Amino acid sequence: MNYRKLLGFPQKWVAQLINNPMTWLGAAASLPFMGALTALAITQEQSLPQPAAPLAQQVTEQLSLPALPTAQASGLRYWRDEAVQRGDTIARLLNRLGVDDGEATRFIHASPLSRDLLKLRTGATLSVELNDQGELFGLRFLNDDENGEKVLVVIERNGNQWQASADAPEMQTVQTVRSVLLKTSATGALAQARVPVEVRTGLSEIFADQFSLADLRAGDKISLVYETLQYKGTPLASGNILGAEIVRSGKVYQAFYFEHDSESGAYYDAAGKPLKKGFTMQPVAARISSGFGMRFHPILRSLRMHEGVDYAAASGTPIAAPSDATVATVAQQSGYGNVVVLKHSNKLSTLYAHMSAFQPGLRTGDKVKAGDIIGFVGSTGRSTGPHLHMEVLIDGQPVDPATTALPVPGLTPSQRLAFRQGSVKLAANLQLLRDIPVSVAQLD
Repeated sequence: MNYRKLLGFPQKWVAQLINNPMTWLGAAASLPFMGALTALAITQEQSLPQPAAPLAQQVTEQLSLPALPTAQASGLRYWRDEAVQRGDTIARLLNRLGVDDGEATRFIHASPLSRDLLKLRTGATLSVELNDQGELFGLRFLNDDENGEKVLVVIERNGNQWQASADAPEMQTVQTVRSVLLKTSATGALAQARVPVEVRTGLSEIFADQFSLADLRAGDKISLVYETLQYKGTPLASGNILGAEIVRSGKVYQAFYFEHDSESGAYYDAAGKPLKKGFTMQPVAARISSGFGMRFHPILRSLRMHEGVDYAAASGTPIAAPSDATVATVAQQSGYGNVVVLKHSNKLSTLYAHMSAFQPGLRTGDKVKAGDIIGFVGSTGRSTGPHLHMEVLIDGQPVDPATTALPVPGLTPSQRLAFRQGSVKLAANLQLLRDIPVSVAQLD
């Protein structure tokens, strides 16, 4: 049987039907009839009864929540830090934290600490020790005592008794990094980068023999690595500038700190040459027994900023002017005893304290030459024994005499080797900062 003929038969039949004129005539004649049927179907559908909409019923039922387990007190203590706002007192701040401890409040009002020590400074941080039931166990904050020394005020409960203390805090030294791309003035850019004023002043003096920071222009760059003294993350003071680099008009200037001993040091360039000439001589021929920076005061038994250097010299040792100057002050002061202040330029002054006596006839306004005697070593004022306390002030800001004014010694071969090892690491860090095309302000 030929199946191809069977498959082709319906196809031929459909083709013949389509091509037949009578087919199209019949389809046209049936159109009115189909329309009538459609209209009749729609009319009948509309006339049929529609089902009624279901009635909505509102049901209200009171449901009870399942019983929640009672939170169990863990007994754990934790510290909470709160920023001190303007007008805050300890009682007001505790109230804001939701702490209501009448016994602690009464103790604070009757505390053996002075009222000034218990005053909160705006912007400071009050740390409070609590538990999850809101019980108070202690609080602490940093403050300055009557001598301007940084102390840690602690009020804590020991058993059933409250006690208070104000002692020197234990600090740690960390390295702080700053890199500033100048758009306006160097002073403004450094201040905006939160570089402390004492660091800015020290930086200015490091490069003073080469150029002034005021000479820097937009596009120049300053990079710094300096020490910050912190207590539990809170900056208390600044230490030495360890490394500094200034790119001025495309030329690179560098400075690296080298510590001669535990109390003094100076700045040198990358080749180990001193950056500053310093005074022509020291005020006394003696070693520095206590350097510049934060020190533990032997009499006050608290931490204080030692704003100068101490020379271990015997009582009666003559004190010489280290450079030409004008006598600005010859006086007695409660803390420093007999004091002489010399003015060497419009911005640089030196102070000499604890003198046993002044040079006879020395008066304010006198001109002195380098080497002239201005007084004698003693132990007047607040002093543990005979020594000379010397300060260097730039525009009234105390700076390290060893790095800004005193004669800078050359490095011995062994010191030069140690200097090179330390400066290479700092130079690498400064180069990284130099290659960053933006300012860098590390979060301390």
